[in-house]
Amino acid sequence: MTVRAGVEPTVRMHPVAAWAALVFASLGVLLGGAELMVVAIALPAIVADFGGWTDLGRVSWIINAYLLAYVVAMPLAGRGADLWGARRLYVVALLLFVLGSAGAGWARFAGPEDGLTWLIGWRVVQGFGGGALVPLSMALASHLFTGRARATALGLEGAATYVGMAIGPAYGAWVLLNFRLPIPGAEVAPWQWIFWLNVPIGIVTMLLIYVVAGGVETPRVRAGLDLGGALLLSTALLTGIGAVTLTGTTGWTDPVVLVGLAASAASLAGFVWLELRHRSPLVQVRLFADRAFAAANGVSLLTGYTLATAIIGGPVFVNRVLFAGEAQASTALTALTLAVAGGALVGGLLTGFVGERIVSLLGVAGTALGLWLALAWGADTDLGRLVRDLAIFGVGFGLTVSPRATAAVQAAGAGAYGVASATLQITRTVGMSIGLALLTSMGQTRIDELSELINDPARRDALVTELGRPDFVGVDPQRSLALVALLEEWSRREAADVLRLVFGIALGIAIATLVPAWFVRGEPRPGGEPPAGGDAPQR
Repeated sequence: MTVRAGVEPTVRMHPVAAWAALVFASLGVLLGGAELMVVAIALPAIVADFGGWTDLGRVSWIINAYLLAYVVAMPLAGRGADLWGARRLYVVALLLFVLGSAGAGWARFAGPEDGLTWLIGWRVVQGFGGGALVPLSMALASHLFTGRARATALGLEGAATYVGMAIGPAYGAWVLLNFRLPIPGAEVAPWQWIFWLNVPIGIVTMLLIYVVAGGVETPRVRAGLDLGGALLLSTALLTGIGAVTLTGTTGWTDPVVLVGLAASAASLAGFVWLELRHRSPLVQVRLFADRAFAAANGVSLLTGYTLATAIIGGPVFVNRVLFAGEAQASTALTALTLAVAGGALVGGLLTGFVGERIVSLLGVAGTALGLWLALAWGADTDLGRLVRDLAIFGVGFGLTVSPRATAAVQAAGAGAYGVASATLQITRTVGMSIGLALLTSMGQTRIDELSELINDPARRDALVTELGRPDFVGVDPQRSLALVALLEEWSRREAADVLRLVFGIALGIAIATLVPAWFVRGEPRPGGEPPAGGDAPQR
């Protein structure tokens, strides 16, 4: 079905000014997306300044604090956009991101012990601002445009996150290796500038937003903020995603994992119960009764799973099967994320002409094709083949971004654009978390077991006998290059088999995603009316 044109946008601006506002808003989203990847590059340098890897539990929170705050911010920002205006809150979120970046860079001056705590705390502030930018920018796009233009705008905003993720590793490496700006009276480490450079970029972005849209605000609904719902949903997300993440190292039967999953399920049930009875709910749970809205979120959840498989499985294959280095893994990851960004832009344009359903089906088919091609990867596969297959997957995933966003916001109506945008980001993140956990537990853990087997003399002797080379029994690999070559070849084949199994499961998920993709279609509500039971927008 083709997206209907002719419906007036809820915010009227000159088209040039509207597109300028959207492009400037995408800069903040790009910054937040880059931050998801850039700190991973700087982590060894950061850890070296805070006493090394001896306290791995606390060190991991340099990454986790940002990710969890990023997720929790989404539903709050989405509802906030509907209550108080997307443009206003976008500036607030960007300010939080800038303040968090400044504080994170300053953390080194607090010393090795307090500095790490300081850094984690400011990463929470930074992540909350970065996560809020995503639904706020998409809500702004939904209000500024309609019809074909809206689909294109949502594709642009969806692409911004992945462009940021794509350039993040290269940008971080460039700053670490090349950027030097001394501060009088202070010893500055290069990694601090990874955070500090966000400050001027963020301030310039805020100024640009004010120049083109300073007097413009999106419609607001007359309602209060559902604090109880916010607490329950945040608890469900934190405990659920945290527990699923732990399964990669502890397994699904670990008591901490089971308690976390139970707490998440209980919080989610309480959240749904409360939302169905609240006069002004944080999330319109009844929206899921709308087939198009539910289908859009179904596609977001399932493609999130397959994205995690590709975004982690590709570099792991490069490292553990091809025995290539970080540069080659970065090449594969960059090809994937750039392809996602390109697919999102193309999907935005196509959706306006051929409709949400066709583009969604094409996109899901593209992800399935990329994963099917990955099933043929082996120890003799070259990097060029990996880049091609990951790029095919990435284009497919990118094509699904705009149609699912368009269908969701049009199903929600003008009074819930922010909530609809945030819900899509949450379902995608939950899908990615599950995919990452299963990949880790099934793939990385098994690959690590292979390495341990090789290093155990008794198990190694049994292995070489099974491989038909009993002449290597009792031989030390450090003294035999031939034995090393034999074990490496076996290890590569085994690792490839494990990863092919992971890709095969993801392929099954991708094929299943064709079902909700069939029901992704935009049905604009007459006059921009909110859904039944929703809040009426206030001009």
